[in-house]
Amino acid sequence: MKDNFIRDGIRGNLVVKDFVPATKIGKFDLKVEPHKKKITVIVKIFYRFIDNTEDQLSWSMNEKNEFKRNARRVILEKWANNYKIRCTKQNWEEFVMDINFVIAEVNNPAYCRYIVEVKKLARYKSSGGINHGMVPHVCGVNNFANEIDTTKNQERIFNYKEGLLRSGLRSLLPAGDGDYITFSSDQHILTSGIKSYLDRFLTIVRARRTPDVLGIKAYIIGLKGKNDSTFTYNLESRRANSVASYINQRIVGDNFAIVANTSQQWAKDAVTFLKTRDRNHTVSGQNGGVLIVIRTPHNVDRTVPHKYIVMTHEFGHMLGLPDEYFGVHSNSTMAKLRLDNVWPSTIRSQRVSTGNKRLREMQDGFTQMATQANVSLPNLISKTTIVKRPEAEQAYQEIQDKNDQITRRKQQLKDTFGQNSWAYKKYKDSHPRLYAPPSTEAISNSIMHSGSDIQKVHFVTIWSALCKATETHLDVTEWEIVPAE
Repeated sequence: MKDNFIRDGIRGNLVVKDFVPATKIGKFDLKVEPHKKKITVIVKIFYRFIDNTEDQLSWSMNEKNEFKRNARRVILEKWANNYKIRCTKQNWEEFVMDINFVIAEVNNPAYCRYIVEVKKLARYKSSGGINHGMVPHVCGVNNFANEIDTTKNQERIFNYKEGLLRSGLRSLLPAGDGDYITFSSDQHILTSGIKSYLDRFLTIVRARRTPDVLGIKAYIIGLKGKNDSTFTYNLESRRANSVASYINQRIVGDNFAIVANTSQQWAKDAVTFLKTRDRNHTVSGQNGGVLIVIRTPHNVDRTVPHKYIVMTHEFGHMLGLPDEYFGVHSNSTMAKLRLDNVWPSTIRSQRVSTGNKRLREMQDGFTQMATQANVSLPNLISKTTIVKRPEAEQAYQEIQDKNDQITRRKQQLKDTFGQNSWAYKKYKDSHPRLYAPPSTEAISNSIMHSGSDIQKVHFVTIWSALCKATETHLDVTEWEIVPAE
């Protein structure tokens, strides 16, 4: 069987032409060569350069050639050497397939998969999009499409990455309680169990705390519980120092873990929120411990370097990947996002938008492939997503309750003494409306949203085409997407 598989590859039988993934967008050819351990993905494009008559700008031949060279360069730099696809069938594990991308320019639009229309603009503008309703599909960009897009809000990407760290920590335990580590009564020495738990957290930190967000810190707050003796000296700080020291010994160089106390308002809010949880850890609860709060100091610039390039995003569409900034329009997508539970609950879309059939079908197909390939979905969030941290939710509710009390009291005074009375005016002047702390906004760092991050799921369309090309030899469960390194 293995020999037949290799022989079919040599003969050129393991191919798919004009493959359209389950998203119903994208179109490419794929060739499998088992003897070379290589998959070749071919996207055929035709360039159409459009002059700007309004500003009297026209394309020279050198400019056209330079744009095409740069497009190929930025696409391959971004998409090549990220992931491989490995065969998991017993005794077939040798087939770990490299993915080779070929951007094939054709001279006749009738033979291409995509027409790339490049308009020439006088001033910078971030724009791009694909009309999948036309045949062949048309990708519209401008002469700045190969340059780094400086219009993306980098603070929102920073907020997103901060949310990933916080979510990863909290998700270590059910119900989002992973940021609280309990200690036995009157103890501050780390047990092997606590060390193992912190090692799991540090694995998440190393994966998600990239150099552009090193300003994010883990603040360690030590707390006593009901079972701790009231006569134990300085137990809170000793617990906090034990955890912070262990973390900083393993995350070397930048003092990631910082010992804190409840003298500042943000720390008081975090502890107050902790007490509202079902586990009810501290003071009235049984076990003391440490609370780890992921936050960024005020003196840190909440930005990340600009990395988004329009052409690298549009190439994802050519592979059949949908935009990720329209929110969730598919029930199956929402179900899988909740099942995967790998994205911050404070960022993840909480409801399914309705009314857009095309987006729903696209996301259904995307979810279907991701489920079959056993990979997690990206976070499909709208561009206007507001991030409310749990602590902010708590503060918001408390302020709403106070405002409701003030409103009721003002109405009572107004009804009793009248709107022009001294009692009503005095109370109104001394009780202005309260406002909750501002929420942050976030956009995903995914390449199909607003950033440059390429995830396993962004290779599911290629995985799907590979499964199609090799279906006479292997089942879909016998191929998996793995990191290239």
